[in-house]
Amino acid sequence: MDRLLDLLHRYRYALAPLSFGAGLASFLLIERRAYLAQWLSVLLLLGWLMILFESAAYRVLRLKPALLRYGIQAIQQETFFFVLPFFLHTTTWTTGQAAFTGAAIVAALCSMWDPLYYGRVVTRPALYLAFHAFSVFVGTLTIGPLLLQLSSGQTLQLAGASVAVFSAPALLHLVDRRRAMHWLLLFGGAAALGASAWLLRPIVPPATLWVEDGVITDRVDAEQRVPGEAFKLITPEQAHRQGLYAWTSIHAPRGLTEQIFHRWLLNGTEVDRVPLQITGGRAQGYRAWSYKRGFPADPRGHWRVQAVTESGQLIGQIEFDIM
Repeated sequence: MDRLLDLLHRYRYALAPLSFGAGLASFLLIERRAYLAQWLSVLLLLGWLMILFESAAYRVLRLKPALLRYGIQAIQQETFFFVLPFFLHTTTWTTGQAAFTGAAIVAALCSMWDPLYYGRVVTRPALYLAFHAFSVFVGTLTIGPLLLQLSSGQTLQLAGASVAVFSAPALLHLVDRRRAMHWLLLFGGAAALGASAWLLRPIVPPATLWVEDGVITDRVDAEQRVPGEAFKLITPEQAHRQGLYAWTSIHAPRGLTEQIFHRWLLNGTEVDRVPLQITGGRAQGYRAWSYKRGFPADPRGHWRVQAVTESGQLIGQIEFDIM
């Protein structure tokens, strides 16, 4: 154990690039439903189980506290760096998703900087709890579609439940287990953490869905599933006369079938919502489009067509102006 502890401590800084590389490999292999990506996801789950049963691991396996602390840090670090390639690619940086992915980047850096991790995060129970809950949340968002082919909504629900379950051991150290009211606070606190994770969904990028390509056009070849000429500036007469198509190619993992929506917004206000069904597995993305003809009498302004999941997560957007 002493030798293992020494090796873990000596090479701890190598874990970040290795984890990032593993995440990048999974990201590149996602469209093939590669077993490598699935096995890496299983390893993350096993690591979280070790944290869940931290006290039991200390007693049954007789692990030294320092070794256990390094192990937990390594799992959190591995999780953050594993998911970063996914979120860096799927984030729409002009929206609130930038704050979420930025927080994941900061947490990843904190997990590998010992003075900050042990001097600030670990010494503050509430901050350590939030840190661990966040690592479980982002990890589940990536593992759900990769390992289980869950839809975005199902993955969010699983992520919220995982936060509640895996946060319970940390909360257990903060309550007096001899009092029934404290047990109620324990379960209430865990449930509140899970619910707060679900409420974050408007700013959470779907880890395994993104818009590969998207255009606004006046025609689509339905047989070939290809769009016509792309427009950024459109006249009101053209919009009223011909209507417009929003054509998107959405990348999704093989085996995943999900309903999404095209939201048509004028100056930030939704004026139409069109449901679409997509299927994952195509390297260039699943090609789907919506057609809008009923424009307002005065359609001038800045328009956006957002591709969103059923749970409200933004996949990507196309912007254009009617002048």
